[in-house]
Amino acid sequence: MYIYVPDKLASPPPIVVASHYCGGNATAMFSNASSIVSVANQRGFIMIFPQTTNNCWDVGSTQSLTHDGGGDTQAIAEMVKYTITKYSADAGRVYAMGTSSGAMMTEALLGVYPDMFKAGAEFSGVPDGCWAASYTASNQWSGPCASGQVTKTAQQWGDLVRAQYPSYTGLRPRVQLWHGTNDTTINYNNMAEAIKEWTNVLGLSANPTTTDTPQTGFTRKVWDNSCGFSVLEAWTQQNGGHTTPINANAVISFFGLDKTGPDLGASECADGGTSGPSSGSSSGASSGNGGSSGGSGASTSSGNGESSGSSGTSMSSGSTSGGGSAVAAPRP
Repeated sequence: MYIYVPDKLASPPPIVVASHYCGGNATAMFSNASSIVSVANQRGFIMIFPQTTNNCWDVGSTQSLTHDGGGDTQAIAEMVKYTITKYSADAGRVYAMGTSSGAMMTEALLGVYPDMFKAGAEFSGVPDGCWAASYTASNQWSGPCASGQVTKTAQQWGDLVRAQYPSYTGLRPRVQLWHGTNDTTINYNNMAEAIKEWTNVLGLSANPTTTDTPQTGFTRKVWDNSCGFSVLEAWTQQNGGHTTPINANAVISFFGLDKTGPDLGASECADGGTSGPSSGSSSGASSGNGGSSGGSGASTSSGNGESSGSSGTSMSSGSTSGGGSAVAAPRP
């Protein structure tokens, strides 16, 4: 567990979990998410950078795809609990994001721990539960899922997610999906399957409420809930590869971290416990790449075709504008 704590915290501070890709580590993700770290310095939220002891995150085992089942998802959930206790953080404003394997972890966290995470943004991942197809702990890879061969109906995807925490009846997290059409590592078909999954889980129509092009090279589809708030966004990068750039403005707006107060979906529009409001559809766009990875996090080919960034085992203190401490913390 690595944690980034800005010098000046909000009261109480929200939390963003940022999970790395296969072959990466917390340091590389800290660099890749530098645009989000900069906002953390401005808005006073804490960032957790979990680091797997394996090459990739376990998002395929029964343990990890079961609430409190003992897998990697629970390990990250324990990191969140630790942070809430240690820093008096806001348990009602916890969010997840990640790239590639970390994107898969993000979707898994939203499905397995809907009681903990209010929203998530994933870049080049797969639907929650998809990685279980032909998954083994020894190779950590799901060929059928990576190649886009795992298809289910929306109902089947939704039932799979609900079975991960069958007793849960509360609000479901908002979801932001990002994927490039020319991704040769994680097939773009996974975007369509993820849309089927989350529209069902969130009780939404199969058809988006709106479709626009708020950023050059990207098409965005937005789904509003019954009260007119966006709870699902799908951003497609035309001809984009596996390293979809992180758009900080879009992510921060979707999470509601550009505002103070409770989470956007905490108390309004509780329509049957399936979704909550978000302002992401109105102000999520930014010009250019809006926060593509920088520093030493430039991608190279590694492992099973996943991108990898800079090497290293710890984050340096105060390494971004605005200050803050980046320290290793013991796993709870």
